[in-house]
Amino acid sequence: MNSRPAKSIPDPLPRPPLNLHWKSLAGLLLTGFLIFLIFGLLGGITMIEKILTTLVMPVGLVWLGLIATTYLLFNSRQWLLGIFSLCCLLIFTLGGNKFVSNYLAHSLEAPFTQIDIAQIPPLDAVIVLGGGTSSTYNNRAQLGMAGDRVATAARLYHSGQVKKIICTGSQSFRATPEDLHPREEARLILAEFGIPLDAIILLEGENTSQEMNSLKSWIPENIKSPKPRIGLITSAWHLKRAQRLANSNGLDFEPIPSNFISGPINLSPHWIVPSGDDLATTGRIFKEYLAAIVNR
Repeated sequence: MNSRPAKSIPDPLPRPPLNLHWKSLAGLLLTGFLIFLIFGLLGGITMIEKILTTLVMPVGLVWLGLIATTYLLFNSRQWLLGIFSLCCLLIFTLGGNKFVSNYLAHSLEAPFTQIDIAQIPPLDAVIVLGGGTSSTYNNRAQLGMAGDRVATAARLYHSGQVKKIICTGSQSFRATPEDLHPREEARLILAEFGIPLDAIILLEGENTSQEMNSLKSWIPENIKSPKPRIGLITSAWHLKRAQRLANSNGLDFEPIPSNFISGPINLSPHWIVPSGDDLATTGRIFKEYLAAIVNR
């Protein structure tokens, strides 16, 4: 019985040799470098420094790596992996882009941009939601990125617009018993701003929902006014969600925005490269929209 040798099936799409990939990739990187160099020359030496600094940051290096990986996958005709890598690149690029993050933040902050803190009528109390402070290793309280929340409360008190400040916020986990809760950090800073301790009330809450539950129990027992006027201070991008949770608990607060993270921006070439700050902003705004979807 004669056995015929198995026929080898030729590869209908032979892959280009690897050295061709690297030559093409080098040309791609050189083209990109020349584009950034042209933008940099138009903007001066400072712009060149900004572009190069952004590119050598961890986020910039990951972005360059995604570009190279996507190009090599498509050049090797690995279509599925190439499409997946391209999707990751697009999400990473858009999520870390200043124009996109600024637009998303403004979509939440826009309803509160016209509120003038100085024109707010006198209030029975204001609430400062936790999240605007942090602690150092020696347990020294300090203002954080959202520290404008605490500063706004101090401004209202010293201008005579409010007599009581309610600070909320609890840590889920504390490394040591000496670790301060956000409400305690805020009280220490407010005291340093010259606000009497008897004008500061502390309430618990590990998140905004729990903070509203604490307020729902505390307000009727401690503020006897038939229609108390209470302000709610939090970051402008978080204020819409905070108001929704307050309303779901039968609470009606005067919105007092702080810590705006959107604003007018000018075109700049180095913003093409994603940044960690803008990725964080985009993630923060997506979290707010996700909370609205799940009603949290």
